[in-house]
Amino acid sequence: MLDHVSLGVHHLDRSTAFYERILSTLGYRLQRREGAEVAFGPDQEWIFFLYPVDPDRPITGQGTHIAFRAPDREAVRRFHAVAIEAGGSAVPDRDPDERPQFGADYFGAVLKDPDGHAIEVLTRRG
Repeated sequence: MLDHVSLGVHHLDRSTAFYERILSTLGYRLQRREGAEVAFGPDQEWIFFLYPVDPDRPITGQGTHIAFRAPDREAVRRFHAVAIEAGGSAVPDRDPDERPQFGADYFGAVLKDPDGHAIEVLTRRG
């Protein structure tokens, strides 16, 4: 079982603002910002972290993505819309929709954050 996930970002302030907006749609909040560490999570949990990295170095990996679980389809749609409004980029053919190839109950979307990280949001509830 995973405990937490961290992403390197080129612009910590920009990424903090982006994730604060989109993660709020899932009930996460900014839990801690101290120096070069930013932590988000629900309740009092710190489960998603951002750290600044050298802007001259690549930070995304091919095939790597982070998936957030949403409570329902409307939350998936809201997360995706807020992410695009906040500076994320749509991924072709990955707007919110059913994808039976991932399971009969799968409904999700994938987008890119401002640094190019692939971010998925999904639910397995109708």
